[in-house]
Amino acid sequence: MNKAAIHVRNLSVRAGRRSILSVSDLSIEQNECVGILGANGSGKSTLLRTCNGMQHHVTGRVSVLGLQLASMSFRRLAALRRAIGYVPQLLPARGEIPLTLREVIAIGRTGMAGLLRPLGREDWHRVDQWIDRLGLSSLAGQGYGTVSGGEQRKTLIAKAMVQEPRILLLDEPTANLDPGWRERIVEIIQSLHATGSLTVVLVCHELEVLPPCCRRVVILDQGEVVADGSPELVLTGSRIESVYGPGLSVWHQGGRHVVVPAEVSRA
Repeated sequence: MNKAAIHVRNLSVRAGRRSILSVSDLSIEQNECVGILGANGSGKSTLLRTCNGMQHHVTGRVSVLGLQLASMSFRRLAALRRAIGYVPQLLPARGEIPLTLREVIAIGRTGMAGLLRPLGREDWHRVDQWIDRLGLSSLAGQGYGTVSGGEQRKTLIAKAMVQEPRILLLDEPTANLDPGWRERIVEIIQSLHATGSLTVVLVCHELEVLPPCCRRVVILDQGEVVADGSPELVLTGSRIESVYGPGLSVWHQGGRHVVVPAEVSRA
């Protein structure tokens, strides 16, 4: 039996005296695609950072690919992170990265090539493949700090994917993207998952960002798991209202989901 991609048990994350995440038991199997939903401040981003070994003040057991994070040395944790592609919600300030888009994306290959070793022809081929796939070819030589937030986000997705991860952690991957590119990103996530070798954990606010391959949704409320199951069972009208406020409903069709005003759903 394969080990779970991610398993947390009796997890607690605190900020001072305040609990920001408390999860008794959550397991994500290898090759699953799981959506993490919840209102602002519900602990979604904290959960992703915890699974990437980036969160402080953590108690409990967190295992990734069968390895317990708490018992890992810095070197072993760094090696594990090469198997985890992580796209954060908050983008670095534009002036903090004086590199071109192509150079930022290439950082994702350095872990595979080895520290201080130059990238080879195959590495740069992978970099350029993702530059093309995410529509960044005309911007590849521009400074990361000079492009829009949406283009920065596509750059970070490409950076995560060139390292050929086993787990992909996406925190609001379509933020600042127009509807056309939002759908392109959904299609890319769907096609990546279809290879059968990638576990995807996707944090989002917009339900329409969930690709059809996402057959499991976990809802967090005030740091605790309040629902876990298929989108059709979990994303009910009452649940959507409890998470996002009254007057909302949800449509499900063809493996996609969208929140609409309740009066629209009754029309």
